[in-house]
Amino acid sequence: RERKERKLYSDDWAMGDEEIEGYHTFNLDQKITSDKFTGNFVKEMNDADFSLSYFQKNGFNWPLLFKTKEKLGIVVPSQEFTINDVRVAVGSRRMLDVMDVNTQKNVEMTMKDWQRYFESKDKDKLLNVISLEFSHTKLENIVQAPTVVRQIDWVENVWPRHLKESQTEATNVLEDMMYPKVQKYCLMSVSGCYTDFHIDFGGTSVWYHILKGSKVFWLIPPTESNLQLYEQWVLSGKQGDVFFGDTVEKCERINLFAGYTFFIPTGWIHAVYTPEDSLVFGGNFLHSYGIEKQLRVAQVEDTTHVPQKFRYPFFTEMLWYVLERYVHVLLRRTHLALPPSEHEKLLLALKEENNMENNNMTNDSSDPESKHIHLTRYELHGLKAIVMYLHSLPNSRKSVPDLVADPVPLIQDVKTLVEVHRFDRPELAMTCKPVLEWWQREPVRFGVKRVSSEGQCGGAKKPRGETVNRAPPPNLAKIRYRRTKCRMCVPCTREDCRTCTFCIDMTRYGGSGVLKQRCKFKKCLKPLLPERAVCFVCNLDGHMFYVHDKKPKDDSPSILMECSICFKVSHPDCLDSSNAEGLVHDDFPMSWDCPECVSEGYDKEYKNTRVTGRISAVSSDSSCTGANVRKSELDGTVKHEDDGCDDSKEGGDHYNDESLATDEANNPHCTNSSPIKSDPLDASHAVEGGGACSNAFSASDSASLMPKPLSVVGPTTKAQEVTAM
Repeated sequence: RERKERKLYSDDWAMGDEEIEGYHTFNLDQKITSDKFTGNFVKEMNDADFSLSYFQKNGFNWPLLFKTKEKLGIVVPSQEFTINDVRVAVGSRRMLDVMDVNTQKNVEMTMKDWQRYFESKDKDKLLNVISLEFSHTKLENIVQAPTVVRQIDWVENVWPRHLKESQTEATNVLEDMMYPKVQKYCLMSVSGCYTDFHIDFGGTSVWYHILKGSKVFWLIPPTESNLQLYEQWVLSGKQGDVFFGDTVEKCERINLFAGYTFFIPTGWIHAVYTPEDSLVFGGNFLHSYGIEKQLRVAQVEDTTHVPQKFRYPFFTEMLWYVLERYVHVLLRRTHLALPPSEHEKLLLALKEENNMENNNMTNDSSDPESKHIHLTRYELHGLKAIVMYLHSLPNSRKSVPDLVADPVPLIQDVKTLVEVHRFDRPELAMTCKPVLEWWQREPVRFGVKRVSSEGQCGGAKKPRGETVNRAPPPNLAKIRYRRTKCRMCVPCTREDCRTCTFCIDMTRYGGSGVLKQRCKFKKCLKPLLPERAVCFVCNLDGHMFYVHDKKPKDDSPSILMECSICFKVSHPDCLDSSNAEGLVHDDFPMSWDCPECVSEGYDKEYKNTRVTGRISAVSSDSSCTGANVRKSELDGTVKHEDDGCDDSKEGGDHYNDESLATDEANNPHCTNSSPIKSDPLDASHAVEGGGACSNAFSASDSASLMPKPLSVVGPTTKAQEVTAM
């Protein structure tokens, strides 16, 4: 039978009383001041003594604390960096997973709403942000992990580079993720926040730099007994009643302050308290010096039923790539089915590497040990553990990557590798050089378009008629200028209507401020190039001065022109017009088709795509400035529809038909039939010929009403002759 109404389901029943009234029943203040948690696990080091050789010699088994960061290779913003700067870098609309401290549950919030909460003085809840991953945002370029982390991170040295470089999505949506995007996190916590005991996903290690504020950590080593106690504690469901640090033999509490850098090894169970508002940068990484413990943590996650959303992305796939990289580097055999472009880069890199090795052999042919790469015991035992772990997984969870053509020969090669290197000497493995390292590539920064294998951004371009083999248009200008308002046309000089969608959303009128757009009726009809625009040939501005020079006051218009095809800004006299003359656009200021594009025929080939974009920007519904005006195809008259004349005080008030007819009858400037004899886009004509009535056009008629008028620079043109008639 059909259901007449859709059923609604609520999860309120799943919330226990302790989640509603408060999460913890133990006294957290007593845990902060107690003398009980005085272990001796954390090792304080000098930043100058920290390098890759430390991991090769000792592994990564104990937490490390650095009070200075000059020699760590870490890059973070200055102390003046604020939450507002984070919002500007990642975007106001970025959705955050925010933890409610009292319930330890996640809620979603925009970055703008989070900033408002963080900076407010009266907070009704304790909220905490610990999972803002900001790779592929503007913030990515001003934060860099320590040098050692970049040398051993599997994402940097194991995951296929072309997959990571193809990532475009800034958020951590798993469907759009091309690599484990867990390298750069921003943690923003208000005073009083507490995160209960946990193990970082996938057994990842953590680097952690406190930019502002302070933190209190409770640390528990990942011994087998402690891990079993942790599993029991999680499965018991009594985390709010029991402070896990009281149940283990040893637990250390440590205070971290602004400027400290902290490293947490694989599998360490820890809780965090925030005594004051804090801003922290950090990142998670898998590496080859704690593989066995990483796999043990993966088993703990299975036992405690951790949802996939809170696990390390592509964990099993990463293990396959680790095996392949070791086989590739040490046995010179590849098992990856790379795309053609990447395969060519690989062959070129191998050729250069062989040339370097041949040179080294001629210089030092007497030492056979120099050719052999020694592995540490952490790496050898880890490779064995990976093979055993993958073998233990059911076929449905083996997750063999598509790039690995056949996993069976790969496993056989790993066994061969372990046999060859089982007598490696640990002291010779301390080279301070990473074993796994990709060949040198051009750095890819956020904001740069990736070029696909077909040679076009975003894929192959669809051929059009006879222009399939035609050369591409000229390169875009090195600098694109954002045009500014002319401040003279009717839309620029009017007030906000307070009735359109954008006005209603403005914070000044009580809206949320999400859209961040000016009033629909205030979009400039004649936007100009900014004063800082210069000619790409002579580097002079529109008044023939250098930008930084002191210039006399000059009200004359700028003589710069911007090409609508290649977007280069230049003076008309600076370009060679011997082959063709530039075509000026009368409907748009400081715009033309430059002689170079005209001589190549790009003005005809790209006319439709360019004109449509410009007309929609000038004369769409969003740029309506009062009365909607239509041109009658029969008599060439102007008819006002729907809205009132701009003589109204608010400019955006709507009238009924009777009042509109009365106003137009009494107003000498508003006539129901006035022939149009000039360019309908000329804002000055709207003021002079129509009084205070503004001139606007509907989007449906814009294409037929306003074709792109062109005029040749020089003699009087046809368009000017028609206008003069």
